[in-house]
Amino acid sequence: MRSLVLATLGVFAFPVTATALRQAAIAYPPSGPAPSAAIRAIAANRTEEARAILESASALELARDRRASYRLQAAQSFLFDGRYADAVDAYAKVLESGDARGIDTLTTWAHHGMAVAEALAGRTTRARAHYDQMLRLATPSPLAIADSIEAYVLTGRRTAANALLDQFASTHRAVLAQQYVHAFRALASLLVGNCVDATAEIHRAPDPGRPMPQAIRGACASKAGRHAEAVALRDSVLTHPLADPLSWPMIVARGVALRIH
Repeated sequence: MRSLVLATLGVFAFPVTATALRQAAIAYPPSGPAPSAAIRAIAANRTEEARAILESASALELARDRRASYRLQAAQSFLFDGRYADAVDAYAKVLESGDARGIDTLTTWAHHGMAVAEALAGRTTRARAHYDQMLRLATPSPLAIADSIEAYVLTGRRTAANALLDQFASTHRAVLAQQYVHAFRALASLLVGNCVDATAEIHRAPDPGRPMPQAIRGACASKAGRHAEAVALRDSVLTHPLADPLSWPMIVARGVALRIH
């Protein structure tokens, strides 16, 4: 199991959210090969195989928290594929099963997944409801601001998002933290159709070749009618080598890329 220290450093190496950190201790239990085998399969774009591994593990698991975590990872794999209706259904079934009842980390994870699915499917009102529930349940953390940034950006609450991004940028000066800030500022601009500002933010990012900037560049190229460039950027995101394919930023970047046709 990843240590919390390494997971915390990973926020800036590939920015994950506070929720992802909280889920890590449950999502990757130290005993049993199923979670790591499933993650490897997802990273190789073998998501059906990953779901089969996780479903088999959940069927044999007696501890309800681990059983729920396997099923939540399976739901997360639907997000990875861009199958948002299937993802919402899978998360909802975990909540309905009772396996996550009384375990805030698991309930928060489910609402977070449903929020991302609804947001990427364009159902902003539903996404806001799940994000608000997620944030109500979340344990206060120095990194919890990232959950709120994502929530506000993906549901169009730009004033609140910009205030939090300013706060995050002022307190996290590391290069990769600034990467995160510019990527989410660019995403906020993209989502309101402003590719001028989105592109400017990407150029300010320390590494514009990471998945989120590439996805945003691809979306803007598509909007401008540069089809070949858009498809090349989309494919670079969808085939990017992945250390953690189920991190929220990676799922969001893939969601942006999957809209490019």
